[in-house]
Amino acid sequence: MDESLLHYFWRNKIFATVPLRTTDGRELRILRGGNPHHDAGPDFKQALIKLDGLTWAGDVEIHVRASDWLRHGHQHDEKYGSIVLHVVYEEDVGLELPCPTLELKPYIPSEMIAEYEKLSRSLELLPCRSFLPSVTPLQFTELLSRLAAERCERRKQEFFDTLRNCHDSWHEAVFRRFVVSFGFRTNAAAFELLAQSLPYKYVLKHKDSRLQVYALVFGQAGMLEAERTDDLEKDSYYRMLQDEYRYLRYKYGLSAIPLKTWNLLRLRPQNFPCVRLAQLSECLYRSPDLIEQLLHCQKAESLAHISDFTPNEYWETHRHFGKSCPPHSCQIGEQTVNLLVINTVVPVRLAYATFHGDDTMKEGVFSLLEEVSFENNVITRQYVKAGFPNGSALHSQGILELYKQYCIPKQCLNCDIGCLILRKC
Repeated sequence: MDESLLHYFWRNKIFATVPLRTTDGRELRILRGGNPHHDAGPDFKQALIKLDGLTWAGDVEIHVRASDWLRHGHQHDEKYGSIVLHVVYEEDVGLELPCPTLELKPYIPSEMIAEYEKLSRSLELLPCRSFLPSVTPLQFTELLSRLAAERCERRKQEFFDTLRNCHDSWHEAVFRRFVVSFGFRTNAAAFELLAQSLPYKYVLKHKDSRLQVYALVFGQAGMLEAERTDDLEKDSYYRMLQDEYRYLRYKYGLSAIPLKTWNLLRLRPQNFPCVRLAQLSECLYRSPDLIEQLLHCQKAESLAHISDFTPNEYWETHRHFGKSCPPHSCQIGEQTVNLLVINTVVPVRLAYATFHGDDTMKEGVFSLLEEVSFENNVITRQYVKAGFPNGSALHSQGILELYKQYCIPKQCLNCDIGCLILRKC
């Protein structure tokens, strides 16, 4: 038996219609289960119960066994002095407490416990797979919309943290978020260090020079720190960027991040750091007002032009400095723009709407997700195969939140689908 399952029963009043009696025989009615309390102290605060017709207000503590009260040392903790009911699955020992005890074992359906154990102990990513055909499209939509909102809310808070670190400069904070979006999952940490090491104001000062924008980005990324080997000595583009960066570094007192920060292994060619850095540089050069565009973007299509940006032609035959390769496209593309909308525009706009108290703008933020294509990756494909919808980025963001925050940590009791399964028992 898991204590979290007992919390679920109590929170959802699974036994609300069943006549209850405490272990000492008193008639019990639950008028209000109380508010979940996640800090130190009782599990539920401000509960309201009726014992033999007399109403009591106070807190509720829940344990698997009655002896857990002693094992946790509650008898010595004054925070538990306001307990009006001790709820246990099994009363394994008789305790002399100032409050009555309710044993749940006779009131909980055994089928429900068995179904929960089946879900929680399964090694499958989706132990609810066999139940999914009975989930209606409306239930899927409600679930994924709520989860996408949770994900956006968490990212909004992350952006506010960035904003504080940028001394409340919205343009600097948006710039950092934009830079990090080019790292995806593999090199996100490296791009974040890059963003912190390169103040946006220096990029703006050199916005009219393609060479200098590239030199600032590649230089601060540590890509221009290598000694000139024979291959690099012959690479005129590398030498030009390196010379320009040395001048800019001296001028602004900059320090590059270590080259070892970058993950260079097990990457698809289009995700090689130098290719992503070139794309980032091209965006900053071609759209010097891009940060302002991101801050005030209302329609995903307003950023569609970015997908046509193509970095310096050098990168059409290179993925690293000094090493040529067969010609290939390094155009930014629609998928990267979609991820830019999801990972940068949405959290930034949501934070901006919250900051200004604009509820209409908040609603527009979620409309952005509905305009963007569904994210097709190794995680979302598994859920779609199991029966989840794949209409837009609103669905894929909901799926990713479900995967990370519910499925992996086995939080079935907090998932709408898990609750549906238990209620059918």
